[in-house]
Amino acid sequence: MTLPPISARAVAAGCLALAACVGAPPAPATAPAPERAPVAAPVPAAPTPPTVAALRALPAMPKAVGALAVDLVYPPDGHVIAVRESTFVFGSVGHGEATLTINGVRVPVNANGSFMAFLPVPADTAYTLHATLPTGETSSAVRRVRFPVRDTAPRPAARAVLDTVGYPMVVTLGNTNTDAVADTDAVTIVRTGPSGTYKWFLLPGTQVQATGRLGGSTRIRLDSQLEAWVDASAVTPEPKVDRATADAAARPAGPDDAARTHRITAARVANGVGYTDLVLSMDARAPFAVDQSPGGMSLTVYGTRANLDIIRYDTQDPTVRLVRWEQVSNDRVRLAVDLRHASVGYLVFWRSGALVLRVRHVPSIDANAPLRGRVIAVDPGHPPAGAMGPTRLREPEATLAIGERLKELLEARGATVVMLRTSMDAVALGARPIAARRANAEAFVSIHLNAFADGANPYAAARGSGTFFFHPQSEPLARAVQQGLVRYMGLRDEGIFFNNLAVARATWFPSVLCEGAWVVMPEQEAALRTREFQTAYAMGIVDGLEAYFKSLVAP
Repeated sequence: MTLPPISARAVAAGCLALAACVGAPPAPATAPAPERAPVAAPVPAAPTPPTVAALRALPAMPKAVGALAVDLVYPPDGHVIAVRESTFVFGSVGHGEATLTINGVRVPVNANGSFMAFLPVPADTAYTLHATLPTGETSSAVRRVRFPVRDTAPRPAARAVLDTVGYPMVVTLGNTNTDAVADTDAVTIVRTGPSGTYKWFLLPGTQVQATGRLGGSTRIRLDSQLEAWVDASAVTPEPKVDRATADAAARPAGPDDAARTHRITAARVANGVGYTDLVLSMDARAPFAVDQSPGGMSLTVYGTRANLDIIRYDTQDPTVRLVRWEQVSNDRVRLAVDLRHASVGYLVFWRSGALVLRVRHVPSIDANAPLRGRVIAVDPGHPPAGAMGPTRLREPEATLAIGERLKELLEARGATVVMLRTSMDAVALGARPIAARRANAEAFVSIHLNAFADGANPYAAARGSGTFFFHPQSEPLARAVQQGLVRYMGLRDEGIFFNNLAVARATWFPSVLCEGAWVVMPEQEAALRTREFQTAYAMGIVDGLEAYFKSLVAP
């Protein structure tokens, strides 16, 4: 059964505990060679990996004839391994003509000295590696792993209890994203459950009712029909009110319950330079959600009633065709925004007593040169963290080389490129989309390389190219880029994926994250060291960007 690709960020805590050893590698432990090699019994062989020829377009591996030195890259010494049955191991021996055994199992060695195997996890926690050259030279090493400590002491089952003492209370939501600054990028993340997925991204200063606390999460009421959860550190209690007021606030909202229901009193549609604003005059900041569809978008405002007799439009607005609103419940308003073209980006912010939905215009595009004049944000993924290959190629090194090549190719086609990382210095995840928005980027592409989690069989799992997106507006770009990657890189098409990734959550532009190749696979790691394959990765993205922007040209 083919396993889905696993994002390198998700792997960081498991397979990529390698992050702790991304500096200078430890010297391999070498055992003294015996004076006379004993006659050995036939050595069982590990499963043979697919040949390089099976992976179209990969450059041939260079032949390594350096000093013989066993280097087990994964699992590193002392690694806490998450499985007890079998898992992958990889590293290099420095010479392409060596033979290698790991715990008595023969493991194929590639021309560049790298190896990858799927082996039983040793019960004694020791991986014993022994490499030999035809000349008789040997190199050995022992690496030990650890198993998670299991607490077997009997104890009563702990049960989380919702604390409702002192609730409900009015709270103000703050900003828990330390990478964001106090502008439109600063949001409070709200979840569907205490440990649920991200669903709402609310403005700082939004006031809601808190109805309880469970561990480090606070339950909040978006309106009378919907509760959600937020990190407890993101809420600030407002001054307490008397009991009668609190009791009234705890009741389900009714049509005349003005004490805790926000009001939309006016609306207008205003055309700006490169955008159109839907401006809703309100008494205070309210929770909201934006949903996108092929023909437009909708803005749901919770805990709110609307009284709109007139909505003003600009005559020459190229984007917003019509705004329709409905009071879907006593305290929930939905505004449907019909667009003249597919959504390419939006922002929601608070300005001078109004909630503003800013809808981005489609730029003027030359169908014969769709990248000319475009502003593209290029994000070479990592550091911090990142995966590492069998010959210790670090993901951040490879992604930076690919990003620099992508920049060259895009600029040659007339695009302006915003490089979000230009050195091996770490750049915070949250800072990357913020920098892209401030540069008014029209598309965002994050370049990554994939890895496995403990227990994965590298020869049965997915090991091709995949592309990830979060907002519906990014799906067309993800599909176009994925097709470009497969066309130019020649790896298996793993498809496109909706995934809640930090760099894919920006709304002002379509944004995608590419896992173009697997740095942990020896053949792909060797290819990633070549300008040829780096160019293929970059060309796949360029091809996808051109196809995406060309699709925006009006027929």
